Amino acid sequence: MDISFTRYRIYRECPWKYKLLFVDGRKIPMTPKSSFGLSLHRALEAWLESGEFTLESLLSALRSRWLTSGYEDDAAESRWYEKGVRALTRFHGEEESRRARTVAVEKEFVWTSGAHQARGMIDRIDQGPDGAYELIDYKTGPGAPTEEQVAKDIQMRFYALGAKRGLGLEPATLTVDCVVAGERVSVPYDGAGEEALDADIRAAASGIEAAAFSPDTRYCPRCDFRKDCPYSVAK
Repeated sequence: MDISFTRYRIYRECPWKYKLLFVDGRKIPMTPKSSFGLSLHRALEAWLESGEFTLESLLSALRSRWLTSGYEDDAAESRWYEKGVRALTRFHGEEESRRARTVAVEKEFVWTSGAHQARGMIDRIDQGPDGAYELIDYKTGPGAPTEEQVAKDIQMRFYALGAKRGLGLEPATLTVDCVVAGERVSVPYDGAGEEALDADIRAAASGIEAAAFSPDTRYCPRCDFRKDCPYSVAK
């Protein structure tokens, strides 16, 4: 089977939640946070692909890619939109001082892992003046992780493994670009643990194929289905 990072993450958090989402077809309603984050991701993708790197073109991309769902009313949506304008205006100012060259945007990778295929999408890949590659993931939350958190971040490590095995690219740096917080957190990539991660991805894919969907209640307090899930301990 094909297993993306999202499917892998959710299965490892709670196999029952995986079943609700990807087998039963349950939907998670859009919230202001999710709608806002997706809007900014789409705007940045369109802007980087356009080749026109002015502030006006970036804000135009935000207007054209803005999602209106998830907000309680027009006033709330307007507040979030203005927040996006402020964040991207600051982002644009920081971009002007960067020396790296963007070589890929929303770059898909696929690699064969045992009987399965792992796949994902990297927000952005830059190449520095020294030729070294940097994998960048955009975050639109209010805070920023520590360097230690970025080094251990399972999503970034999944993407680094995908870049190596699916794109033939050796990542030198992993970066979380906190667009709203205005911080970029970068760490050198350490490939230790790649084989263990690849094995765990295969194990998760095999568990999904075998319909092994036992609930794991450790994540109940932050689960979208906690109010009506029969196994929830956080109702």
